[in-house]
Amino acid sequence: MFRRSWMVGVCVAALGAVGCSASSEFMRPVTAPSAVKAAADEATVVFVRPSGFGGALKQTILDGKGRFLGDALPSSRFSVKMPPGEHTFIIWAENTNAVKASLAAGKVYFVEVSLSMGALSARADLLPIKPGTEAWGSLDGWLADTEVFDPDTAGGQAYLEERKEDVEERIKRAREHLAEYDAEDLALHTMGPGDGR
Repeated sequence: MFRRSWMVGVCVAALGAVGCSASSEFMRPVTAPSAVKAAADEATVVFVRPSGFGGALKQTILDGKGRFLGDALPSSRFSVKMPPGEHTFIIWAENTNAVKASLAAGKVYFVEVSLSMGALSARADLLPIKPGTEAWGSLDGWLADTEVFDPDTAGGQAYLEERKEDVEERIKRAREHLAEYDAEDLALHTMGPGDGR
């Protein structure tokens, strides 16, 4: 028992180490960020990782077709334009989690990237930030306090193409997880057209 507690403590300390911060060759800092605006013919999805927990780790986010959307870095956010309609968002970590989204044109949607302690490394989750949720009340503060990045989608996609079998396995796992969620978990991982701004 003592040994396990000691190991967990070491892992937590390592994940939160000061001066050890994740980076990504596929994410470019935005020097003069502006407010996120909706496009008339597209949906905009903002992925927000509000916490610095697991500061040495980045989390790759892709869609259900294996398209690179971006890498979530500590205390950061990025946005992507999506065609209206049905989408699946997948996070690539020790585990695999996903969100089902039905998006409308002219709306901005928000998804929290949340990390927690796993067996060997941090576990990650994607959680839609919807009206009426606690996260919705925190959203404006998160947007003000996070660094803004632009994804290099071409570079990120080229990297995913090199790992095609791994990507296919992640998509398969994400579909299985969505099918296995009970009603409460599925509701937490589903975003509808009216859940944006």
